[in-house]
Amino acid sequence: MYSDRSKPSPGEKDETRVNLEQARSKLKHVVFLIKENRTLDHMFGRMDGVNGATTGKTCDGTTVRLGRAPDDAPNIVHSFTAGIIAINGGEMNCFDRLSGDPMGPYLQYHRPDIPAYWAYAKRFSLADRFFSSVYGPTTVEHLWTMGGQSDRFVAIEHPDQAGTGAQGEFCKDKRERMHSFRKLSKLEKQDAFRLEELPDVKTLTERYWIDRWPCTSMKVLMDLLEKRSISWRYYMGGGIHQKAIKMIRHIRLGPMWSKVIHSERFPLEVRERRLPSVSWLTPPQGLTDHPSAGSICKGENWTVETLNLLMRSEYWDNMVVILTWDDFGGFYDHVPPPHVDLYGMGPRVPAIVISPWAKQGFVDSNTYDFSSVLKTIEELHGLPTLGARDARADPMWNSFDFRQEPLPPLLLKKRECG
Repeated sequence: MYSDRSKPSPGEKDETRVNLEQARSKLKHVVFLIKENRTLDHMFGRMDGVNGATTGKTCDGTTVRLGRAPDDAPNIVHSFTAGIIAINGGEMNCFDRLSGDPMGPYLQYHRPDIPAYWAYAKRFSLADRFFSSVYGPTTVEHLWTMGGQSDRFVAIEHPDQAGTGAQGEFCKDKRERMHSFRKLSKLEKQDAFRLEELPDVKTLTERYWIDRWPCTSMKVLMDLLEKRSISWRYYMGGGIHQKAIKMIRHIRLGPMWSKVIHSERFPLEVRERRLPSVSWLTPPQGLTDHPSAGSICKGENWTVETLNLLMRSEYWDNMVVILTWDDFGGFYDHVPPPHVDLYGMGPRVPAIVISPWAKQGFVDSNTYDFSSVLKTIEELHGLPTLGARDARADPMWNSFDFRQEPLPPLLLKKRECG
């Protein structure tokens, strides 16, 4: 089941496979840095050389100009069903149905609004066909950043599903619930796929969704790393919806939980030379770039501080930071994502490959999603794939050149936030 309703954007493409021996000699540390809720058009749609847009379509076919986004942009509905509605079978024209203010999703930043993010994108490699793995939202996307699947889960946990204790206990509260696809036959999957294309989310959810305990035994990349004794840590920040790792039963309730560390300790880990081979890093709450939950200026400053720390460290010469955002946040994007399975892909999100070995000023137009980051790590360490999505994903080697003179650090200053 695969419907690729998107066409490659114009731009430089290179299908040559990387020499893995070169990659392994140059890259000893991978940091998968995940922020929140932005699309590529929203952040980089005005950048030269990028497949971006400055106008968008509404559900009635009207063309509207993308307004200038404020520092604290509105929080727009960005659920799984909202993603299906906005994509509208590949038409990419019903974002106005996601917000009380129909024009709320049609916003984008200019370069002076997010100067550091633009500086990283211009110096290193920006992927302009990097899609969120699923239609949304955050919790589900974060499962995909670890396992290339979500064990059928499709939602965040709402307060009325919080069980007997605090919301977000997941594996520690058997009365918590989360929306999920039920187990479907082949014919049912085909029907659900058709309903997403129409789209008919009412029939889709009534016919095929159930509520389940949000605790899963799905295999994640940490399991493969652990089996090969490859060091890893998960630096956990954000609010309850970013803490999807607490849904992985054998991690939350087993010895690997000792490798889940609060992200506020990340700077100390770097300074004390404890950075592992593979890191997942989510910022502290209020600094994730989540709309209406904190200034993007403050979130960008946290990113600058974190990347300055890494670029000044002994790790810089042999590392890569893959910086991305976890879902579309309800904001407009004009490129239709491939419909590869029941879960998406979802709208494009920015992804910047930051490394001495990144192609300088390069726009990578290969098709990627979060599974491509997993595939890159798997190939780097000679690991098997986890499942169908990462097995078919392209790794992100097209963004690298291991024969070039290494790029120097790009040390930036934090700016004053209003």
